[in-house]
Amino acid sequence: MLPRLHVIKPSKCFVIKPVLICTVILLLLGGCAMTQPYGSFIQNPSPAFDQYSEVMAADVTDQIGRLYPAASTQFNLRHNANDAFGQALIDKLRSDGFAVLENVSPANSFLAAIQSPEDSENASNTPISGEAIQHNGLALGYIIDQSGDLYHVSIMIEDQQLTRAFIAQSGQIQPAGLWVRKE
Repeated sequence: MLPRLHVIKPSKCFVIKPVLICTVILLLLGGCAMTQPYGSFIQNPSPAFDQYSEVMAADVTDQIGRLYPAASTQFNLRHNANDAFGQALIDKLRSDGFAVLENVSPANSFLAAIQSPEDSENASNTPISGEAIQHNGLALGYIIDQSGDLYHVSIMIEDQQLTRAFIAQSGQIQPAGLWVRKE
């Protein structure tokens, strides 16, 4: 009689494979749901940061004005602009003639589906999906961060990125280089 080289053993593989497959699918879906981080990454801004934000926002708006016509361009913010630079940028864009649609959705899209009782009474019974609302503007996002006295501003308009560094010296802020445009 010949010895059996491979013995077929019942294994727990039939349990592990579906769990593994579900885990991989959930991780992939989670990666699709994540968005690129936008906004201000400046921690503990100095008291002069509001003034710096105004100067940087004016410079950003001037550069955007060189690339897009003001009276016929609408920007749709990709994120909430709840910092000094974001508010200064929105105000400056609007004062220069650009239309700006602010992002007012909550940070967590799962919470957007939950309505308070007051909202339910004021809204019609027909839900409006995010796909039903169409905005005809260009997607606009920004990232601002700091390293010592150097501020780094990146503006993303659709697939294009504009970047510039600013330096703070003697209570003033000024550009530390030229605009860099990445498409």
